[in-house]
Amino acid sequence: MRLDTICFSLGFAPTIAAARQLVNHGHITVNNKVVDIPSFQCQINDIISVKPKLTSKNIVENNLKINNFIDPPTHLTLDKSKLEGIVKNYCDRSELLLELNELLVIEYYSRR
Repeated sequence: MRLDTICFSLGFAPTIAAARQLVNHGHITVNNKVVDIPSFQCQINDIISVKPKLTSKNIVENNLKINNFIDPPTHLTLDKSKLEGIVKNYCDRSELLLELNELLVIEYYSRR
């Protein structure tokens, strides 16, 4: 639910690091307010869009052309014409692009 991860999942940037930079530089809005904090926690029904500035739109449009993502995850909807996405629900565990054993993470942090 981090803003930078959602921007990456929507295809606004080719990598999570690039999405983080996109947010840091003020190119992304949440509910029509500029948010420049990549760790911003998005909520359900938040509208993530690109700032209505020509440079911001060009960056994201080029990234969408280059990435050619098939479809965004099911918990997000993307409107390419408006350059905005909506958070519909929380992410499903099966859609994560990361191989992760949660029990090992819990075990690691329980030792501290």
